[in-house]
Amino acid sequence: MHKSYLNYTFLKQVVRYLKAKQITELENDDGRKYSVKRFLTGQPQQRRKRLQIINGILPAPRKLSKRQTTIAVDEKQELTKELNEQSKHPKVRGIRRGTRADFIHNGSFHEAVGPLLVIAQCFCLMPVRGILAASPKGLSFRWKSFRTWYCILYTLVTIADTGLTINMVVKGVLDVRNIEPLIFHANILLASIGFLRLAAKWPQLMRKWQRVERHMPPFQSWREREALAVRVHKVTFVLITLSLTEHLLSTISAIHFANYCPSRVDPIESYFMTVVSQIFFVFDYSTWLAWFGKILNVLMTFGWSYMDVFLMIIGIGLSALFEQVQRSLERVKGQVMPESFWTRTRLQYRLICDLIEQVDAAVSAITVLSFANNLYFVCIQLLKSMNTMPSVAHFVYFYASLCFLLARTLAVSLYLSEVNDRSREPLKIIKKVPKEGFHPEVDRLAHEIGMDTVALTGLQFFNITRGLVLTVAGTIVTYELVLIQFHEDQNLWNCN
Repeated sequence: MHKSYLNYTFLKQVVRYLKAKQITELENDDGRKYSVKRFLTGQPQQRRKRLQIINGILPAPRKLSKRQTTIAVDEKQELTKELNEQSKHPKVRGIRRGTRADFIHNGSFHEAVGPLLVIAQCFCLMPVRGILAASPKGLSFRWKSFRTWYCILYTLVTIADTGLTINMVVKGVLDVRNIEPLIFHANILLASIGFLRLAAKWPQLMRKWQRVERHMPPFQSWREREALAVRVHKVTFVLITLSLTEHLLSTISAIHFANYCPSRVDPIESYFMTVVSQIFFVFDYSTWLAWFGKILNVLMTFGWSYMDVFLMIIGIGLSALFEQVQRSLERVKGQVMPESFWTRTRLQYRLICDLIEQVDAAVSAITVLSFANNLYFVCIQLLKSMNTMPSVAHFVYFYASLCFLLARTLAVSLYLSEVNDRSREPLKIIKKVPKEGFHPEVDRLAHEIGMDTVALTGLQFFNITRGLVLTVAGTIVTYELVLIQFHEDQNLWNCN
């Protein structure tokens, strides 16, 4: 048997060879066993420990020198030949097999909202780096990054498209039907600017959110830990799917309308002239410009729906914090608890309220845009419902779109108002505190909950509570009656 002193690079090749042969454990002369996997996954200093392989036997590292690696193999030439054959083939790294840790949620809002932000970045919104990082410490925003630059480019293109829309509306007849594209484009432009500003604040906001989560009562089971992520993902999937379905129906409706009111001989050109009319109001028709306008239209349509989805997720995340505190109180309902427990609970409640103020300052402008957008388009859609539809495709698309719009408007109001509802739930537990356990801290907590209005707002103009739903419904009815009185419901489907 011969021994040869080899460098560390060759040693790594040998270990890979052993791993490929599925040799996971070796044994030395005195019967001690050593794991090849442990050698691969150890610290760098541990991996540099010299190993001696003699006929597949691995002796203890302490018997070897520190600077040399001793590998003795009976059939060294055969081993070297096989290693050389393997090196000729390109190395393809396979997909890593998932482990249990990949499917365990940590219960943080940062983890839950990550996939939603990935979708947003596909449509030129929220250019934040590290959205799938393990913690908010990995988040960052830079103006000199690819994500930011393509979002800025999208905003500039939206500005140009909005300018073309203004030009078309001003040179036409100003009425309810013709002003609709202008409202849509202006709303999307302001939303893209709002999300760009929010992206700059997002890393600090998520770090603040994480600090608050650390002070919350611990989760009692894995179901509680995954509840937030599961709920966020379900809401996102349903709303994005419905939004894509609504856009597909809109495309089918536009195709039928292009045939109903053809502007060109070619039906495809007629469709593009209908969808991106503001562009061809100034420029001559060209295929690449038509497709560019259509892609921009898809991006803007997604941004139109994303506003509502994002606000719903914010409402779900803030409500989940109050829910953690509520679960902690329900576990001790009717029991005599020490004053330190109520002091800790009151501080947790105050931390959530402070976080809500910071979140509201960051997203309230987007909230106003969302409510104004939904209010206007609900009025327009209800107004169109009083007219005869030009085709069956229009009929199907119109009522599907109207139902989706009404449901989305209601969902935004309810999810955001849930923050206010959850903030008042601890009062139910406080009322059942025994007389012996009613400390001054309990009274302070009850006073704060009863006197403070904890809710998201629209630039401080209005608080989003359940009562706002009835207010919005009454406003829609009022506007609808005014529009009907001025006969704005006539000829909303004509070809002119």
